Amino acid sequence: MRDLIELVLRRSELDVVAVGSPLAALDLVPDTSFDLAVLDWSMPQMDGGELCARLRQVPELEGLPILILTAYADSATRDSAFAAGATDFMSKPFTLKDLRGVVATLLSGT
Repeated sequence: MRDLIELVLRRSELDVVAVGSPLAALDLVPDTSFDLAVLDWSMPQMDGGELCARLRQVPELEGLPILILTAYADSATRDSAFAAGATDFMSKPFTLKDLRGVVATLLSGT
């Protein structure tokens, strides 16, 4: 799924940095500037909520839009994502058109 999402975002003419783990994402933070973070909820080492919360602790990322994608559609997961600092939340399955639309909205700041 990560490869497909990466491809779709690249075809939308976005620069994409994709990593295989939350720890790899955290390693990028000191040296990389981001306009948007797209996180999966289910990841090794920590879930998307924990990664989101850790990103929110970095002052330079305070206003960073964070989109969490998940196979879980329950309200508890959704509430946890927003409590961790997510800007938006999408439950799988979703269409790639919907993903592009949410990403465009988050990048536009509206």
